[in-house]
Amino acid sequence: MENEKKIDNSVLQVATFKLEGLGCACETKLVEKRLKGLKGIKSYDINPISNQMKISYNPLLISTEDMTKSIAKTGVTASLLTTRK
Repeated sequence: MENEKKIDNSVLQVATFKLEGLGCACETKLVEKRLKGLKGIKSYDINPISNQMKISYNPLLISTEDMTKSIAKTGVTASLLTTRK
């Protein structure tokens, strides 16, 4: 990802989301495309079997609310389960 160089790894957090609306691989691709365009996201892992997603991010650059709103634009609902450092 292009924005990896701009992220301070010492402040990274990991958020876990429950996803609703992943009917096929096309929804997963839409979510991935949306996440790639967000500043402050270091990495992500989407598990379509468990309908969960983990995102490593810089909370100084993006909030979990911003992520949820952006993902909602794809037609998929993301509900925050946990955050940790």
